[in-house]
Amino acid sequence: MARGGHDRVIAVHHEASGLRAWIALHHLGHGPAYGGIRVLNYRSEADALHDALRLSRAMTLKCVLAGVKGGGGKTIVMAEHMMDRSEAMKALGREIEALGGLYQTGPDAGFTAQDRIDLSSETSHAAQFFSSGELRSGGEATAEGADHGIRAALDFLGTPEVSDISIAIQGLGSVGMALAKRYLAAGARVFAADVNPEAATTAEEMGVEIVAPAKILEVSCDVLAPAALGGTVHDLSISRMNTRIVAGVANNVLGHAQQAELLRQRGILFLPDFVLNAGALIEGSGYSRTGREDWTEEIAGIGKTMREILERADAENKSTRIVAEQMAMERF
Repeated sequence: MARGGHDRVIAVHHEASGLRAWIALHHLGHGPAYGGIRVLNYRSEADALHDALRLSRAMTLKCVLAGVKGGGGKTIVMAEHMMDRSEAMKALGREIEALGGLYQTGPDAGFTAQDRIDLSSETSHAAQFFSSGELRSGGEATAEGADHGIRAALDFLGTPEVSDISIAIQGLGSVGMALAKRYLAAGARVFAADVNPEAATTAEEMGVEIVAPAKILEVSCDVLAPAALGGTVHDLSISRMNTRIVAGVANNVLGHAQQAELLRQRGILFLPDFVLNAGALIEGSGYSRTGREDWTEEIAGIGKTMREILERADAENKSTRIVAEQMAMERF
């Protein structure tokens, strides 16, 4: 079925395994839909559907601004209903395979290495960047792209030397940890927080200054990088921020779109997530189309796009999110 501007929205139910999921394909006019599988607990079917719709739409914007020939997709699996996780992922794989390549998927929050194995046993439409043991993780590619975007913003503000800045990272998953390593290597002061004590300990041993998760968004820093789940940048957290840049590394970091304007009014530069975190999309979709492994030049283009957004937002006195969406529609 089509809903809310989406080309296709599919409800998936597999009684034997307890699988309950939504597959949302936002736009199929320019190529396949790209987007990961998120496995989380949700309060209701409606909440899960809402997440699928908003995340798949953001993926279309990401594809357009990253120059990827395709549209946005997303799968949301309601984790609390699964009775047999392995069979649930196999059933989901069969649903994706039945789409005949319209949807190319990959990992998202809550999706595990075992999930990948089970899913891939039933479908060939899993993004190569995470299913091939020869390539680096999607987290590393995402961190590389985010680094280019952050450096473009620092240069825009007149701070080109990364060794002179501090960055606070919320979440030390595959992306957050890779980002922390990059900025430690560049000589920056790195703060971070994670609810997983093992991740925090690993980062601390690397030289990261660990902060309590409840305080990370309040750290005095040059760059604040939410790299966990979305929705953490909201009215209350914005009022407590002490940073020059909010870098949207996670998907949909804003609680609602208007908070980009609130950040602008506070003099905080917001780097839209659907621009900043496109590195894995560029690398994964590119490899699946061509077999080429090196997408360094294309990922570096994230910095150029971000600079264009920042300059245009400044000239037009608009939030960076509004300008980024306008640019996506113009290119679309």
